[in-house]
Amino acid sequence: MKVERFSELDGMRGLASLMVISYHIFKRGEYFTTNPVLHFITNLSLYNWYALDTFFVLSGFLITSILLRTKGEPNFFRNFYVRRSLRVFPLYYFALIVIISILPVVEPEYLPELPRMLPLLLFYQQNLIYFVGDIQNTIYLGVTWSLAVEEQFYLVWPLVVNAMRKETLAKFSFGIIGLSILLRILGALFWPDPEQMTVFFFYNTFTRMEEIAFGVLLAIAFTDPEWIRKLSKIAMPVFLVTYVSLLIFEVVTNPGIPHPAYGNVPLTLVGYTMASTFAAALIVALITRDENSFIRRLFRNKALVFFGNHSYSMYLFHLPVGLILLDYLWGTGLRGWYMFVLYVGLVFAITIVISQITWFLLEKPMLGLKKYFEYKRPARQEAVGSEP
Repeated sequence: MKVERFSELDGMRGLASLMVISYHIFKRGEYFTTNPVLHFITNLSLYNWYALDTFFVLSGFLITSILLRTKGEPNFFRNFYVRRSLRVFPLYYFALIVIISILPVVEPEYLPELPRMLPLLLFYQQNLIYFVGDIQNTIYLGVTWSLAVEEQFYLVWPLVVNAMRKETLAKFSFGIIGLSILLRILGALFWPDPEQMTVFFFYNTFTRMEEIAFGVLLAIAFTDPEWIRKLSKIAMPVFLVTYVSLLIFEVVTNPGIPHPAYGNVPLTLVGYTMASTFAAALIVALITRDENSFIRRLFRNKALVFFGNHSYSMYLFHLPVGLILLDYLWGTGLRGWYMFVLYVGLVFAITIVISQITWFLLEKPMLGLKKYFEYKRPARQEAVGSEP
């Protein structure tokens, strides 16, 4: 049976990456203008924080699908870890080298902090600084905290999948979700500083595993045709209801800063679970609905698929590009709506160019080495999407 790749999932990743970039860039672009329309667009982009949760859910789904499909194969662990390393490490360490190299120019005041921070960056531990308090990461590498969460999870996840039956794995994943919710409730009740509490839960590895666990449960469900049938019937209603409910909840709790990490306790309590639910429901819809349905055609859009295929590089480099360009354009003294448009347009354009350079010179050659560590997929099963 032919192994299938769902380009809709690449499109989903592409939309999420555009939302993340917009979140970081629009709020900086509005420094240039007082135009109410552009400020309104910027305010809308602030509701995009949950795009990162989409990445987590999608990653949990795709990676666990691969692990379940290849469990029991010869070289199970070797193939997974090598393929994961080829996908993640080369571009990440290249970005570290580039950004650290330009720090003496763009952020010289940070250099005394770098020796303490560098070991955390090298070993994907940078999200832990938010709990230490006396170490700071450079804003130019600030987005890499989410990569740390994923790599910490996937360091041990193949061991867990290999050791557990599917039923036990599902119970374990439900346990992660339940314990995460319980810990947030206890934090809201007893943590003396609400803002510190919300920051802790936003960057904490364990509590952000909740989103990955939603993807894990979905991957397990997709090994059973009956569960696929059941989920396909409720996917769109669940997606629409949960997504709209989250947007309403953001407006009601804190319309000015609709983000759980900024002291928004109600959003910290339920926002991650709601975001994970609608992301999981969207994945089901994109795989199970009729191929000619509007939502599948929308996410098969070539532009979204393009951004999805290059989302990793764009994620790593968009903020450094945005910060450097902001300093330069601000120094020109020019202000107005056209500077907002120019700034946002240039950030996207330069980030796309960088993603193409890294793709052809680094990512593509490294990914080509995966052929030496191929999975031997059973003929009766199909892939459910591109490997993240």
